[in-house]
Amino acid sequence: MGDFFRTQLFNIIAAVFLALFVIVWGTVLLQVWVFVPEVPGTPPKLNGAVVCAAGALSTSLSSLTASALGFTMAEVRREEQSGSAEAAGQAPAGVFEAGGFTTKLSGRVIAALMVYLVVGLLVLGVWLVKGTASTDLIGAFSLSLLGWIIGAAGVVFQTEKPSPQASAAG
Repeated sequence: MGDFFRTQLFNIIAAVFLALFVIVWGTVLLQVWVFVPEVPGTPPKLNGAVVCAAGALSTSLSSLTASALGFTMAEVRREEQSGSAEAAGQAPAGVFEAGGFTTKLSGRVIAALMVYLVVGLLVLGVWLVKGTASTDLIGAFSLSLLGWIIGAAGVVFQTEKPSPQASAAG
């Protein structure tokens, strides 16, 4: 039994972190969604501890996933520059191979990306539907998610980089 926990420790920590993120944000979303204001446009009052936990968890998960994408991108680029990507049968120099990038992401990182994206899109949806009747917390996370998506899109749409010959000719 001890060996199981020893070998699965990182997976357990990741699962607990992601579960907390989903539970806390699920609670926030439920409270905001079912809230019926006495005065139209009035946001619900949330427990301060929930607000702090939700903010800390969303900021942490956003930072963790963004840094994982950035470090993985740097690793793939480093391999391309050293020639090991071509030797491994991957894309030639100057072409970014998305498959090589995604295979470098661990299962934990992929799970974190998917959880962040799904919960974030739900939060964005609630913010867009409820408008001023949502909370500043919902709005802040929605804007943060949009920034994160823009950054991730920068990675996704970067399918080609200029070759040294094209740079010298331009």
